[in-house]
Amino acid sequence: MSVPEEEDGLVKLTDPQIKNAKECFQGFDKKGEEKIKIGEIANVFKKMGQNISAEMLETFEEDIDEEGTGFIDWDEFQMVYRKKIQAEEDERELKECFRVLDKERKGEVNVNEIRHILKALGDDLTEGEIDDMIADVDTDGSGWVDYDEFAKLMNG
Repeated sequence: MSVPEEEDGLVKLTDPQIKNAKECFQGFDKKGEEKIKIGEIANVFKKMGQNISAEMLETFEEDIDEEGTGFIDWDEFQMVYRKKIQAEEDERELKECFRVLDKERKGEVNVNEIRHILKALGDDLTEGEIDDMIADVDTDGSGWVDYDEFAKLMNG
């Protein structure tokens, strides 16, 4: 399933998503100024029927309260929402890729499969660079990586 993207490479919100987000955002916009307190972001997501972790919010820090006012405006909130959806979509795709590579359904992927993928990505990686990347995630040298290690490698 491909999600429509805007020019900035992030997912495009659907009209129902925008409507729901706007209504929930406005529920916390006490003065009708198109902004809410930073501490209310997670509550808006909860009202929208979604969860957002503190860790995820931290990764979106540059989009939150750019002016340092203690508030986030509607445009900033939409950017955080889009980035959250994009991160979830990226995670789904990565899990699907891992599932396909986990041919033996062990919850692990052989490093030879990963080596093949890294070569196929065409990033002009040398054998040594690929070895170093694999060694960074296959710390016990077993020749297998679990999902967390795989995600670490693929997300850089």
